[in-house]
Amino acid sequence: MLDLNVNARTPASITAAFKRMHEMVMTGAVAEDATFHLILAPGIYRESIRYNMSNPLIMECVQGAAADCMIQADNCEAFRKGRENRSIFYFGPNATKVTLKNFSVENTHLKSIEADNTKLDSAEAFVWDNSSGTLKAEGMTFIGRQNTIFVRGFSWFLGCHVEGDTDIVYGEPDVCVLEDCSVHIRSDNRGDYNGYAVKSRTDAGKKGFVLTNCTFTGEKRKKSSLYVYRTAGLGQISTGRNFDNAAFINCRVSDIYSPEFEWDDDMELSICPRGNAESGIREYGTKTILESGGETASDTSRRNVKSYTLTDDDYFKMYASRYLIFENTPLAARLE
Repeated sequence: MLDLNVNARTPASITAAFKRMHEMVMTGAVAEDATFHLILAPGIYRESIRYNMSNPLIMECVQGAAADCMIQADNCEAFRKGRENRSIFYFGPNATKVTLKNFSVENTHLKSIEADNTKLDSAEAFVWDNSSGTLKAEGMTFIGRQNTIFVRGFSWFLGCHVEGDTDIVYGEPDVCVLEDCSVHIRSDNRGDYNGYAVKSRTDAGKKGFVLTNCTFTGEKRKKSSLYVYRTAGLGQISTGRNFDNAAFINCRVSDIYSPEFEWDDDMELSICPRGNAESGIREYGTKTILESGGETASDTSRRNVKSYTLTDDDYFKMYASRYLIFENTPLAARLE
């Protein structure tokens, strides 16, 4: 493993480190499968960065809290088109094994005043655009507004904090596990609009998003609502594409969220498939965080009719441990 140290005093220091790593591999100075260990000093790194090498990468800040080490920039679809260009931290399809620890990534973009300008306001903080490698992010913070995190393939977020106002965690994962994470819906800088935490567009047969022991909080709207999940309304049984596959296991949800849980534009959009033990929108053991500070078992009687409440048998068969959730996926190898 090759250690590299960077600090925020040098402009674009992380980009320069990635370039140096690439040059070392191309010249044969290090092996193509050598692991790079990038150690970040505390500070604010004002740059957008890209990593698309096959070399395993460990990237971490070893001093202080995640808030003390921030990768930060203002970017969006209106500035640079495509997720690979508009995000602050992008991983491409060649990445293999990536570990991120104890730092923050923030897209500081403020959304447009125009209510219908949503695509141009897409502004990911973090993109895992990879279908074959594995990502483990631990103790990280991701901050944005519209589309904070996008994922494909296989990823595991452990003890992380994510915040935004629309589709905070979204994508097309085979399986993306958020464990012991906090998800916060912040106010929309444009005004009083609905807030949405999770959106899945997963292929049939894939587990999709699995959120276990996560906490959902938010900033209350005057008239609009907060939703744990919203559908894109594009799922089709005939094609097996864009399934609303998301499981919420033993999560804690603030009582300012809609008891409907899932948004489908008053049933104008199709949530596909209807929830069951293995796919669709399913939940188990949800607790409601009361305004008083206490919590209680959630009343699921007002949930969207397409969702499914897992039985105890379902839970203990498929979701009761990391091993069951990661079973038969490349993430199983990350359980070291």
